[in-house]
Amino acid sequence: MTMTLYLALIAGITFAGGAAPLVRKVSRNRVTYFVSAGAGILLGAAFLHMMPFTWHALGERAGIPILGGFLLIFVLEKFFLIDPCEEVGCHIHKFGLAAFMGITFHSLLDGVAVGSSFHIQHLAPSVFAAIAVHKIPAAFCLASILLLAGYSRNRAAWMIAGFSLATPIGAVAAFFFLQGLSEQALAIAIGLSAGSFLGIATSDLLPQLHRESGNRALPFVFLFLGVLAMMLPMFFMEGHAH
Repeated sequence: MTMTLYLALIAGITFAGGAAPLVRKVSRNRVTYFVSAGAGILLGAAFLHMMPFTWHALGERAGIPILGGFLLIFVLEKFFLIDPCEEVGCHIHKFGLAAFMGITFHSLLDGVAVGSSFHIQHLAPSVFAAIAVHKIPAAFCLASILLLAGYSRNRAAWMIAGFSLATPIGAVAAFFFLQGLSEQALAIAIGLSAGSFLGIATSDLLPQLHRESGNRALPFVFLFLGVLAMMLPMFFMEGHAH
Protein backbone atom coordinates (compact mmCIF):
# COMPACT_ATOMS: atom_id res chain seq x y z
CA MET A 1 0.00 0.00 0.00
CA THR A 2 2.83 2.40 0.87
CA MET A 3 4.60 1.66 -2.41
CA THR A 4 1.40 2.19 -4.39
CA LEU A 5 0.76 5.49 -2.61
CA TYR A 6 4.30 6.76 -3.20
CA LEU A 7 4.22 5.88 -6.89
CA ALA A 8 0.79 7.43 -7.36
CA LEU A 9 2.01 10.63 -5.68
CA ILE A 10 5.12 10.74 -7.87
CA ALA A 11 3.00 10.33 -11.01
CA GLY A 12 0.53 12.99 -9.85
CA ILE A 13 3.21 15.49 -8.81
CA THR A 14 5.06 14.97 -12.09
CA PHE A 15 1.92 15.54 -14.16
CA ALA A 16 1.06 18.65 -12.12
CA GLY A 17 4.53 20.08 -12.76
CA GLY A 18 4.16 19.45 -16.49
CA ALA A 19 0.60 20.73 -16.65
CA ALA A 20 1.50 24.09 -15.11
CA PRO A 21 2.97 25.70 -18.27
CA LEU A 22 0.16 24.16 -20.34
CA VAL A 23 -2.52 25.86 -18.25
CA ARG A 24 -0.98 29.23 -17.44
CA LYS A 25 2.30 31.08 -17.54
CA VAL A 26 4.42 30.38 -14.44
CA SER A 27 7.11 32.82 -13.38
CA ARG A 28 10.68 31.66 -13.69
CA ASN A 29 11.32 32.63 -10.07
CA ARG A 30 8.86 30.00 -8.82
CA VAL A 31 10.51 27.33 -10.95
CA THR A 32 13.91 28.37 -9.62
CA TYR A 33 12.72 27.89 -6.05
CA PHE A 34 11.62 24.32 -6.84
CA VAL A 35 14.96 23.71 -8.57
CA SER A 36 16.84 25.00 -5.53
CA ALA A 37 14.83 22.96 -3.03
CA GLY A 38 15.13 19.91 -5.28
CA ALA A 39 18.91 20.24 -5.39
CA GLY A 40 19.07 20.47 -1.60
CA ILE A 41 16.82 17.44 -1.15
CA LEU A 42 18.81 15.39 -3.67
CA LEU A 43 22.09 16.26 -1.95
CA GLY A 44 20.64 15.62 1.50
CA ALA A 45 19.15 12.28 0.50
CA ALA A 46 22.42 11.16 -1.09
CA PHE A 47 24.84 12.28 1.63
CA LEU A 48 22.71 11.77 4.75
CA HIS A 49 20.64 8.67 3.96
CA MET A 50 21.76 6.65 0.95
CA MET A 51 25.55 6.86 1.16
CA PRO A 52 25.68 5.86 4.86
CA PHE A 53 23.67 2.71 4.05
CA THR A 54 25.99 1.89 1.15
CA TRP A 55 29.05 2.45 3.35
CA HIS A 56 27.58 0.28 6.14
CA ALA A 57 27.00 -2.63 3.75
CA LEU A 58 30.05 -2.35 1.47
CA GLY A 59 32.69 -0.69 3.63
CA GLU A 60 35.70 0.55 1.68
CA ARG A 61 34.11 -0.53 -1.61
CA ALA A 62 31.17 1.86 -1.15
CA GLY A 63 32.79 4.52 -3.30
CA ILE A 64 32.72 2.29 -6.39
CA PRO A 65 28.93 2.25 -7.03
CA ILE A 66 28.59 5.88 -5.87
CA LEU A 67 31.24 7.05 -8.32
CA GLY A 68 29.76 4.74 -10.95
CA GLY A 69 26.32 6.33 -10.59
CA PHE A 70 27.79 9.83 -10.81
CA LEU A 71 29.76 9.01 -13.96
CA LEU A 72 26.81 7.14 -15.48
CA ILE A 73 24.63 10.25 -15.33
CA PHE A 74 27.45 12.39 -16.71
CA VAL A 75 28.13 10.05 -19.65
CA LEU A 76 24.46 9.49 -20.47
CA GLU A 77 23.65 13.20 -20.43
CA LYS A 78 26.79 14.08 -22.37
CA PHE A 79 26.34 11.60 -25.20
CA PHE A 80 22.87 10.07 -25.18
CA LEU A 81 20.24 11.96 -23.17
CA ILE A 82 18.68 15.38 -23.34
CA ASP A 83 19.82 17.38 -20.36
CA PRO A 84 16.65 18.25 -18.41
CA CYS A 85 17.73 21.76 -17.53
CA GLU A 86 15.11 24.16 -16.30
CA GLU A 87 16.22 27.09 -18.46
CA VAL A 88 13.22 27.33 -20.74
CA GLY A 89 14.16 28.28 -24.28
CA CYS A 90 17.78 27.11 -23.95
CA HIS A 91 19.09 26.76 -27.51
CA ILE A 92 21.45 23.91 -26.58
CA HIS A 93 18.57 21.47 -26.38
CA LYS A 94 17.04 19.51 -29.19
CA PHE A 95 13.30 19.81 -29.39
CA GLY A 96 10.26 17.61 -29.55
CA LEU A 97 10.39 13.84 -29.57
CA ALA A 98 14.13 13.65 -28.83
CA ALA A 99 13.66 15.74 -25.68
CA PHE A 100 10.70 13.60 -24.61
CA MET A 101 12.60 10.33 -25.10
CA GLY A 102 15.76 11.58 -23.40
CA ILE A 103 14.10 13.03 -20.30
CA THR A 104 11.72 10.06 -20.03
CA PHE A 105 14.64 7.62 -20.04
CA HIS A 106 16.24 9.77 -17.38
CA SER A 107 13.03 9.37 -15.39
CA LEU A 108 13.18 5.58 -15.73
CA LEU A 109 16.60 5.68 -14.06
CA ASP A 110 15.06 7.64 -11.19
CA GLY A 111 12.68 4.74 -10.80
CA VAL A 112 15.60 2.45 -9.96
CA ALA A 113 16.32 4.63 -6.93
CA VAL A 114 12.71 4.51 -5.81
CA GLY A 115 12.30 0.77 -6.39
CA SER A 116 15.49 -0.16 -4.55
CA SER A 117 14.64 2.10 -1.61
CA PHE A 118 11.43 0.14 -0.93
CA HIS A 119 13.59 -2.76 0.22
CA ILE A 120 15.18 -0.56 2.92
CA GLN A 121 12.39 0.85 5.05
CA HIS A 122 14.05 3.99 6.43
CA LEU A 123 15.32 5.10 2.98
CA ALA A 124 11.99 5.11 1.15
CA PRO A 125 10.63 8.47 2.48
CA SER A 126 13.90 10.31 1.74
CA VAL A 127 14.25 8.92 -1.77
CA PHE A 128 10.58 9.61 -2.46
CA ALA A 129 10.95 13.25 -1.38
CA ALA A 130 14.07 13.72 -3.51
CA ILE A 131 12.44 12.25 -6.62
CA ALA A 132 9.08 13.99 -6.14
CA VAL A 133 10.50 17.50 -5.77
CA HIS A 134 12.96 16.96 -8.62
CA LYS A 135 10.13 15.88 -10.94
CA ILE A 136 8.33 19.23 -10.72
CA PRO A 137 10.96 21.31 -12.57
CA ALA A 138 11.85 18.40 -14.88
CA ALA A 139 8.23 18.03 -16.03
CA PHE A 140 7.87 21.82 -16.28
CA CYS A 141 10.93 21.90 -18.50
CA LEU A 142 9.69 19.09 -20.74
CA ALA A 143 6.26 20.69 -21.22
CA SER A 144 7.88 24.03 -22.06
CA ILE A 145 10.19 22.39 -24.61
CA LEU A 146 7.24 20.62 -26.24
CA LEU A 147 5.34 23.91 -26.56
CA LEU A 148 8.40 25.63 -28.01
CA ALA A 149 8.73 22.75 -30.48
CA GLY A 150 5.23 23.47 -31.79
CA TYR A 151 3.27 20.65 -30.14
CA SER A 152 -0.37 21.36 -29.36
CA ARG A 153 -1.30 21.67 -25.69
CA ASN A 154 -3.47 18.57 -25.96
CA ARG A 155 -0.68 16.44 -27.45
CA ALA A 156 1.84 17.83 -24.96
CA ALA A 157 -0.52 16.90 -22.11
CA TRP A 158 -0.67 13.29 -23.32
CA MET A 159 3.12 13.17 -23.57
CA ILE A 160 3.46 14.59 -20.05
CA ALA A 161 1.04 11.90 -18.85
CA GLY A 162 3.31 9.25 -20.37
CA PHE A 163 6.36 10.89 -18.84
CA SER A 164 4.63 10.85 -15.44
CA LEU A 165 4.44 7.06 -15.56
CA ALA A 166 8.13 6.51 -16.36
CA THR A 167 9.45 6.66 -12.79
CA PRO A 168 6.68 4.40 -11.37
CA ILE A 169 7.35 1.86 -14.14
CA GLY A 170 11.08 1.94 -13.45
CA ALA A 171 10.40 1.64 -9.72
CA VAL A 172 8.19 -1.44 -10.06
CA ALA A 173 10.70 -3.13 -12.39
CA ALA A 174 13.59 -2.40 -10.03
CA PHE A 175 11.61 -3.53 -6.97
CA PHE A 176 10.86 -6.98 -8.39
CA PHE A 177 14.33 -7.35 -9.93
CA LEU A 178 16.02 -6.65 -6.58
CA GLN A 179 13.60 -8.73 -4.51
CA GLY A 180 15.38 -11.47 -2.56
CA LEU A 181 18.87 -10.18 -3.31
CA SER A 182 21.51 -9.73 -0.62
CA GLU A 183 22.08 -6.55 1.37
CA GLN A 184 25.28 -5.99 -0.61
CA ALA A 185 23.38 -6.09 -3.91
CA LEU A 186 20.84 -3.60 -2.59
CA ALA A 187 23.67 -1.40 -1.34
CA ILE A 188 25.18 -1.34 -4.85
CA ALA A 189 21.82 -0.22 -6.29
CA ILE A 190 21.44 2.44 -3.58
CA GLY A 191 25.03 3.58 -4.16
CA LEU A 192 24.45 3.91 -7.89
CA SER A 193 21.30 5.90 -7.16
CA ALA A 194 23.13 8.15 -4.68
CA GLY A 195 25.79 8.86 -7.28
CA SER A 196 23.13 9.69 -9.87
CA PHE A 197 21.50 12.07 -7.36
CA LEU A 198 24.84 13.83 -6.94
CA GLY A 199 25.25 14.04 -10.71
CA ILE A 200 21.77 15.48 -11.26
CA ALA A 201 22.14 18.00 -8.43
CA THR A 202 25.60 19.24 -9.40
CA SER A 203 25.33 19.25 -13.20
CA ASP A 204 21.63 19.99 -13.81
CA LEU A 205 20.23 21.89 -10.84
CA LEU A 206 22.93 23.82 -8.98
CA PRO A 207 24.19 25.62 -12.13
CA GLN A 208 20.74 27.20 -12.43
CA LEU A 209 21.29 29.02 -9.13
CA HIS A 210 24.34 30.76 -10.56
CA ARG A 211 22.43 31.83 -13.67
CA GLU A 212 19.66 33.45 -11.63
CA SER A 213 19.80 37.21 -12.19
CA GLY A 214 17.05 38.24 -9.74
CA ASN A 215 17.12 37.70 -6.00
CA ARG A 216 20.33 35.74 -5.58
CA ALA A 217 19.85 34.96 -1.89
CA LEU A 218 16.40 33.39 -1.92
CA PRO A 219 17.25 30.38 -4.13
CA PHE A 220 20.07 29.50 -1.74
CA VAL A 221 17.62 29.72 1.17
CA PHE A 222 15.47 27.11 -0.59
CA LEU A 223 18.59 25.02 -1.25
CA PHE A 224 19.44 24.87 2.45
CA LEU A 225 15.80 24.29 3.37
CA GLY A 226 15.90 21.23 1.12
CA VAL A 227 19.01 19.96 2.90
CA LEU A 228 17.41 20.70 6.29
CA ALA A 229 14.31 18.71 5.28
CA MET A 230 16.56 15.68 4.78
CA MET A 231 18.33 16.24 8.11
CA LEU A 232 15.18 16.32 10.25
CA PRO A 233 14.29 12.60 9.91
CA MET A 234 17.72 11.70 11.33
CA PHE A 235 16.73 13.16 14.70
CA PHE A 236 13.49 11.18 14.91
CA MET A 237 14.50 7.74 13.63
CA GLU A 238 16.20 5.52 16.19
CA GLY A 239 18.93 3.32 14.78
CA HIS A 240 18.86 5.21 11.48
CA ALA A 241 22.40 4.12 10.49
CA HIS A 242 21.31 0.47 10.54
